[in-house]
Amino acid sequence: MEFHLESGWKFMERNGLDGLMLVSRENKFYTAGLYSGSGYVLLTKKGCYSIVDGRYYVQQKERMAGALKEMNARVLLADKNCGYMEYINRIAEEESVRKLGFEAEAVSFAQYQVLKAGLMTELVPVSPDSIRMVKTEDEISCISRACEIADRGYSYILGQIKAGMTEKQVENRLIYYMKELGAQKESFDVIVASGINGAMPHAKAGHKVIEAGDFVTMDFGVRVGEYCSDITRTVAVQMIDPNMRQVYETVKKAQETAIHDIRPGKKCSDIDRAARDVIKKAGYGPAFSHNLGHGLGIACHELPDFAPGDERVLVPGMVMTVEPGIYLEGLGGVRIEDDVLVTEEGFRLLTSSPRELTVVG
Repeated sequence: MEFHLESGWKFMERNGLDGLMLVSRENKFYTAGLYSGSGYVLLTKKGCYSIVDGRYYVQQKERMAGALKEMNARVLLADKNCGYMEYINRIAEEESVRKLGFEAEAVSFAQYQVLKAGLMTELVPVSPDSIRMVKTEDEISCISRACEIADRGYSYILGQIKAGMTEKQVENRLIYYMKELGAQKESFDVIVASGINGAMPHAKAGHKVIEAGDFVTMDFGVRVGEYCSDITRTVAVQMIDPNMRQVYETVKKAQETAIHDIRPGKKCSDIDRAARDVIKKAGYGPAFSHNLGHGLGIACHELPDFAPGDERVLVPGMVMTVEPGIYLEGLGGVRIEDDVLVTEEGFRLLTSSPRELTVVG
């Protein structure tokens, strides 16, 4: 696995920090390979320290054994002889850490109170998630494999969906199949929304029975090497309602327009606008109720966002979702989502499932 300590050190330099204390699973894994809600990763100008309890000590030592010697990566066991705060204070004193950045968005108020009372250095609230925006080749490889499994999962489930099944049955079959293909686990709770449930963008799979004429939206993804895929497809069961066909084609056109606008130098807000304008022109503007997409990586939702207010500029190596949708209360909804890599030349689709309206069952 890769260690991205250099990204953390650059972040410290930009923010005038002597140290950076990471607590989120995503940033701890990104820098030091520690995917756990417990423990800390402490970056200083001289090295990297994983501070863990006995549950994670041996495996973390094995992971960090692959770090380069110049990274000065060490694993410290927090126990009754020396606890978390004592280790951090000791390192801060030895390495003159006066300003210690901490993940303000990931630390609860109660946890902050513990840190404030226990640490002898100045705590500086920061948001280091931006260090994960641009992916390396190894990261892209993991995401691509996760996308491949999701694509194969979609192909499989098309032959499974029948009128009379429940949404939950579709979810269960899809998850089982993708895990058989090598997925670690789902990227998030799978969404299977049929008929009028499709009007709810984040409806979870339930015990509703799928009926002939329903549109079924499936939003799912898997993890490979702790990296996520995220894909959405909407299908029709046995027959296509003419009104919903129009909705589907509008969403499809909006997505295609946005994807083909992706290239380095474009603002994220511009990509969002490209899709939103198509939907608005078709008369469904208020029915597109969320951002166009988001970054994808160790977390399913990462920076940046394809959103009206996100003025960040696309650069090669970013992996983004593009997921326009239209949701009509009492009728249903349509969403189509793909994962896209920003390249030097423009973009490359990482998901390849067909986007044409498909009839199943």
